[in-house]
Amino acid sequence: MLVSSIFFWLFLALSLLLCYAMGEAYELQPENAIRAVFGNALLIAIAAGLPLAILLRYISPKIVLAKATNLTTAPSHIAESFESLRKEMGIPAAQLRLSKMSAPTSFAIDADEPLIVISERLLSLLERDELEAVMSHELAHVKNSDTMLKALVTAYKTALPMDPVMRMVEAAFHREREMVADETAALTTNKPLSLASALLKIYEAFPKNSLRSYGTLSILGGSALTSRHPPIRYRINQLIRLAENHPWAHSPG
Repeated sequence: MLVSSIFFWLFLALSLLLCYAMGEAYELQPENAIRAVFGNALLIAIAAGLPLAILLRYISPKIVLAKATNLTTAPSHIAESFESLRKEMGIPAAQLRLSKMSAPTSFAIDADEPLIVISERLLSLLERDELEAVMSHELAHVKNSDTMLKALVTAYKTALPMDPVMRMVEAAFHREREMVADETAALTTNKPLSLASALLKIYEAFPKNSLRSYGTLSILGGSALTSRHPPIRYRINQLIRLAENHPWAHSPG
């Protein structure tokens, strides 16, 4: 879908450009001009679309990583919990880093080795069980291979920000993968209510007045078709239902 969307917008832009450039030829030989316009636009879009998609594949992790600043190593007790969760979830390799971002946020990046970034603000906000639930959620994105698609779409939006179809499709996928990651984290830690509590704390502490500057790193969901996260109330209710339906689940603490 990413390649198709890139091809479509390149083809449309090139067609309009060539129509303008060949205006005089259209008046003299309209049929030949039309064939030339659409034939050349098709060939150029095919020739340029795939390399652009490949380029986005390689630069997309860097675009996401640029949102984090001054990455540092996590304290030993947090790093140990992270390693324990990683092994339990069957993930071969992943790194944990802290960021000095002012918002309480976390995200996963598909770099040479999967990277989980947690802001220091989030670290100070959550209890141990809540932090483990959040780390499990991010590791679930790695385990479920969500990170690359997210990075690709972020890069794609940077290159072609006005594609409404891709925005809606990607947002729907992202919302669904967030719910799957929530469930995976709850089943890994056996504490769905800890994740619910963490989500509520993050929601209440997130700087809503500077939401745009955090973009995809914000967990603030909404009802719009282009919202990348489900409504926070819906996510919490789903975790509560999960806790009620599983005897092993218990409250955070």
